[in-house]
Amino acid sequence: MSDNHFAENLDKNEYFLSLPKFVQENIKQAGPKVCCEEDLRRIAENLTQKQ
Repeated sequence: MSDNHFAENLDKNEYFLSLPKFVQENIKQAGPKVCCEEDLRRIAENLTQKQ
């Protein structure tokens, strides 16, 4: 059982759903520890800056 409910519910997060599909896939595939929306935003920013 995972304690990271935020990461388990990314598909229901409005910000996550607003991201480009490639960013969503990268976040899911990389499996970073996303504990809160702040983590999610930081990871998404890093991914979009690299593109």
